Amino acid sequence: MVFLAGCASLGTDVNVAKDSWDGATFDAVVSRWGTPTRSTTLTDGREARTWVSEEASGGTYFPSIGVFGGSGGSGVGAGVMMDLPGMGGGRGQVRCERTLFFRGERVVEQLWQGHAGYCSSFRRS
Repeated sequence: MVFLAGCASLGTDVNVAKDSWDGATFDAVVSRWGTPTRSTTLTDGREARTWVSEEASGGTYFPSIGVFGGSGGSGVGAGVMMDLPGMGGGRGQVRCERTLFFRGERVVEQLWQGHAGYCSSFRRS
């Protein structure tokens, strides 16, 4: 059962993606994500800068695992599932909004909201 839980979380760990940006410079973030959608200066002097990304959810790949059994025996299989429009997968938008708080041009705090699988794709390389 632990193995199954581990496979289910592949590619969706938002905290790993988020933590990868701790201490990053503003220039490093802009070079990866482009210009922020919104920016403001807070009363304590921190700069809050927000990036918003959206993408069609159809055609997304997800890791999958299957357990099967029958008269010939049983087994476990792993593979990749693709969400195709018109084949049981919903086509819609996924969204990830990332607000990073900067002090002295370095990330000191973050707030991420949105689809976990999509947000996890914004991990710093």
